[in-house]
Amino acid sequence: MIVTRKTGWLIGLVILMASCIEESETDLDRAINRDNLIMEDYIASNDIQATKAQSGFYYEKTLSMPDATQFMNADYIGIYYEIKTIDGQLIDSYLDESKEPKYFKYSQDGLWPIAITYAAGLAREGEEMTLYVPSYLAFGNYGYEQLILPASNLVIQLKFVEKYTEEELQQREEEMIQTFIAENNLQGFEEISDGIFFRTIEEGDDSKSESQLGSNVSIDFELFEIGATEPTFDSYSSNQPITFSIGNSGLLFLDEGLKGVLPEQKVEILATSFAAYDNSIQILPEDIRLDLVEKGEQIDLIKPFTPVWFKGEVLAIQ
Repeated sequence: MIVTRKTGWLIGLVILMASCIEESETDLDRAINRDNLIMEDYIASNDIQATKAQSGFYYEKTLSMPDATQFMNADYIGIYYEIKTIDGQLIDSYLDESKEPKYFKYSQDGLWPIAITYAAGLAREGEEMTLYVPSYLAFGNYGYEQLILPASNLVIQLKFVEKYTEEELQQREEEMIQTFIAENNLQGFEEISDGIFFRTIEEGDDSKSESQLGSNVSIDFELFEIGATEPTFDSYSSNQPITFSIGNSGLLFLDEGLKGVLPEQKVEILATSFAAYDNSIQILPEDIRLDLVEKGEQIDLIKPFTPVWFKGEVLAIQ
């Protein structure tokens, strides 16, 4: 599906509770108590001088910046991180500061594992922290191949780089799009709205009426994350074109880009995430996103802070 899924949810607990759907509340409490005891023993046995957060994880500030700016709700934050189990198995590492940080929005549905989001509320720009996280604030009972085992308790290293404005991140993605256009010699794109670039590949049938606000448009399409060689979504493999009402698609780049098109017209749209999947949750590690979607979790398959490239052929307009 191409339609966006926009929900406010606490994904860690959703997965945990979904996996315990046939268990009683007492069984869930037992699992939480079990993890708390494991973490308490781990902290004590390793003589770790950590503070327990109200939500249940422990943390150490390994680099403190008391005069730096504290993060607030709805801030956009960049981080570097490493995630391991308490027995030392590496799950994911992103500590190379020659690369740009991973971004997320500081909100309940901005990033998973949720413990990192909670830690952001205790952090300032430039600070580094180590988190000791019970599984109910991590991956819960979710498992992925041999990388993540159910009920894994974690040690997470974090560096909070800085906070960014929406305008800064929008500009970043527009520059990514402009670079992509130049490197691939894509002629004819025009910016029709903030962060939305449009071009016609093949003219449509001008003997028929063009689309307008409220029109139902049927279209065959491919949708790529910018730079990807394979589409994330397409209608050709399933032979199921999409039909949507302009102004009500839930995706700004479609509402803007497909207004004023004609039947049989072939178009391409490049758009920033802010004009597309702006509510997509950051998932760490990235490799598990597809698996979560396939298991029915209501998240977008498109990664956050990632521009998209839409290629479409208009079939009909009503």
